[in-house]
Amino acid sequence: MRGSRRQFIAATAGGLAGILAARIPPALGQTREISYLCWNNFAPLSDKKLAEIGPRFTKDTGIKIRINHIAAPQQAAKYASEVQSQAGHDLVEMRMHVPWLYEPQLIDVSDLVADLEKKYGKVVSAGYEAAHVKGVWRAVPQYHTVFIAAYREDLFKKAGLKTPDTWEDLYKVGRELKKMGNPVGIPISQNFDSISTGSAVMWCYGAREIDKDGKTVKINSAQTAEVIEWYKKMYRDCMEPEVLSWTDASNNESLQQGKAGWIHNPVSAYIVARDQKLVTADSINHHQSLAGPSGRHDVDAPRSIGIWKFSKNVEPAKEWIRYLLGKKDVYDEYIMSGGGFNQPAFTKLQDHPVLKTDPKLAVLRGEGVQYHTYGWPAPASDKVQLITNSFILPNMIAKAVTGTSTKDAIAWAENEMKKVMAG
Repeated sequence: MRGSRRQFIAATAGGLAGILAARIPPALGQTREISYLCWNNFAPLSDKKLAEIGPRFTKDTGIKIRINHIAAPQQAAKYASEVQSQAGHDLVEMRMHVPWLYEPQLIDVSDLVADLEKKYGKVVSAGYEAAHVKGVWRAVPQYHTVFIAAYREDLFKKAGLKTPDTWEDLYKVGRELKKMGNPVGIPISQNFDSISTGSAVMWCYGAREIDKDGKTVKINSAQTAEVIEWYKKMYRDCMEPEVLSWTDASNNESLQQGKAGWIHNPVSAYIVARDQKLVTADSINHHQSLAGPSGRHDVDAPRSIGIWKFSKNVEPAKEWIRYLLGKKDVYDEYIMSGGGFNQPAFTKLQDHPVLKTDPKLAVLRGEGVQYHTYGWPAPASDKVQLITNSFILPNMIAKAVTGTSTKDAIAWAENEMKKVMAG
């Protein structure tokens, strides 16, 4: 039955008795509902847990929540579409420096972060760099994910190989793995894993995309040339051409399916193999991130939750964040469901029980590793995120390994980055 405006006013004025008398359902004016856009987590049990938490949130608060998931490559276009139309989800999960890119479109959530920091300690550095924009929290740090090395322990033992300590060591090991039919699995394509490995190698060799002033493009250097030459020989002697078309899931799948002998990735490849009882699970292990002439560096990938300014449900949206992240038992449950892929975004929670659930997760403590977000040593900015979105670094490497000269590949990247910085 469709009620008139007069009936609705009378019903809401008269409370439950009025609603019943007018035969108008409470949803017409009483129910609050929010929508939350997430990515498809590489730890699937984390998404399953989120689906369990949602109905409990509704039961406890009376706020309905619709949780949608999309693949990571689709997120950039989805954000842009929602901002352009000023319509879509109330809350959005954001990776790396996306809050910087959409700063004008995100509400100030400093109140939420302040409350969380009182409970859990300061936000970890990666989370701060990603979501604290020009003195204002534009998103709430949710969790962070570090990159490490994952390898087939059985293959290494069979060939008498030692786990590599440096990227140069990996080349020596990789040649043997490829001879065994188990090549190194490093993507050189338009995805985030390609940027993560490329960034780690660059930092370890002393190369950088943007200088620490956040303005000067520094990709054209002898150190970058050294990185390119390393990639060329790795691609030629240790990998297969399929890496040029890989997605973010491909290296995981290659290791899980028994093909790749070594990959650079978070722990998701292992925990999925373990949880799904794949035959390769027992043989997959991890070791410390690799080093280079300029030290041992790796990527820390933070994720945070923002609320669009166009949302008509800001306060209910805030309640979801308070529930998911602010209720310690719920946040612990959520972190545990990720099996080590999702690590807490706050300093007092870094020795989280999830790290003790499996001895193969010990490497996540990251001892001796310097972790950074993309663009380091440049400070976080919207320009850094635009360079990420343009996949300039992996495209430079792809050009070089497929025939473009090192000099020309670097010159192309330098020109593209300068365009971004000047825009």
